[in-house]
Amino acid sequence: MTSVETCKSQMELFTQLGALVERRWRDQNYNEDLFPGIAAQALSELNLSDRVDPWEIVRWAQTTPDLPEQMDIESNFGDPPLTVYVGPRFYIDVYFWLDGTTSIHQHAFSGAFQVLLGSSVHSRYRFERDQEINAHFLTGKISLNDVSLLGRGDIREINAGPQFIHSLFHLERPSATITIRNYKTPSAAVQFSYLKPFLAFNPFFTDPFLKRRLQTVELLLKMKHPEADQFIGDLVDSSDFQTAYLVLKRAFQFLCHRELEEMLGLSRSTDRFQALLDRARFKHGELADLLLPVYEEEWRQDEIVKRRATIKREDHRFFLALLLNVPERTNVLRLVKEKFPDQDAIELIVSWIRELVATKTFGSHESNVLGIGEFDDGHLFVLKGLLEGLTEEEIKGRAAAEPFVAAKSNPPIEDLASHIKALPLFKTIFAAQ
Repeated sequence: MTSVETCKSQMELFTQLGALVERRWRDQNYNEDLFPGIAAQALSELNLSDRVDPWEIVRWAQTTPDLPEQMDIESNFGDPPLTVYVGPRFYIDVYFWLDGTTSIHQHAFSGAFQVLLGSSVHSRYRFERDQEINAHFLTGKISLNDVSLLGRGDIREINAGPQFIHSLFHLERPSATITIRNYKTPSAAVQFSYLKPFLAFNPFFTDPFLKRRLQTVELLLKMKHPEADQFIGDLVDSSDFQTAYLVLKRAFQFLCHRELEEMLGLSRSTDRFQALLDRARFKHGELADLLLPVYEEEWRQDEIVKRRATIKREDHRFFLALLLNVPERTNVLRLVKEKFPDQDAIELIVSWIRELVATKTFGSHESNVLGIGEFDDGHLFVLKGLLEGLTEEEIKGRAAAEPFVAAKSNPPIEDLASHIKALPLFKTIFAAQ
């Protein structure tokens, strides 16, 4: 069979998949509630993950004269997304991913997906709504429901609305998924995304006036206008809460976590941000107290995500995925053990950290790819104790029993422990300690 014939034969499987879903859904009178189960069952029966070569899909996209209508022509979701079947009420996409990490989000559509290539860490969340600021902006509490590892052939149903809030961190480069989805579920009009730990927003909402005002905020900050804080503070004073959140987000991104500048006495940026936040608090009361934890968590996540671009090994990327998504030590250890059942989870994590802190990115001013500065044997000793769930006193006792460690415990154990717990990489998994 020629390469063209192989490609055509494999792509016909997607036509069969679409026809099967169409027939079964039509037989159920296109009941929206039944669609996810129908899609998942069809994926399971045809098992395309064992029958389709992902690169034949790419070959088909480059050579076919009959490419179906492409549903996401701007590639907003996928690297790229390829639409392989279009029906009257649903379509089938194959999403390729290089370094994509999806936000925490829900869907305004329903269906099912199957892993075609690679693997991912899949996290499911719940959102307990507190207040509807407006139709596009909510406050509440975001909590992790469960986290699991997805590999080739694994299938998950997609239910529209807040009953299916999730995120994916793709481990291999690339990964690919087959997704069967309807065009839109009428009962789930807004497709919210979520910002830990307190906010939900509609990422598709646009306000031209708001966008332009935010651009002026960025202008003032980037050019270091002498009256930037006064301009921005006046804007916060007159803004609704959603606008204040977005204005202060820009200010946080520009002013905060500039430790080197502050150490050298070049700026007092954090104080400037706090003054702006105080003005929001005067305007919006306790709602303003939700903002700083959201900004800090966004910054922490961005710090981890940007590391993955320079880290290629699958096991290292897997560890980054856990640090990004899993908020508690015992869950991290459980998932490491699940993926590497024949190895000691704690020893494996310590070895990963040792390897990563010994790796430097070419051209970077940072001392290692994790960006955590010096991390020597003393740090690794304390980290191992924290992973085991030991208290600082218990770690100090262990160090005292090991003369080599005790002789080198400078700074003291408690300072090392505090430093490790405060690092963006580790702060969520050790929060309970």
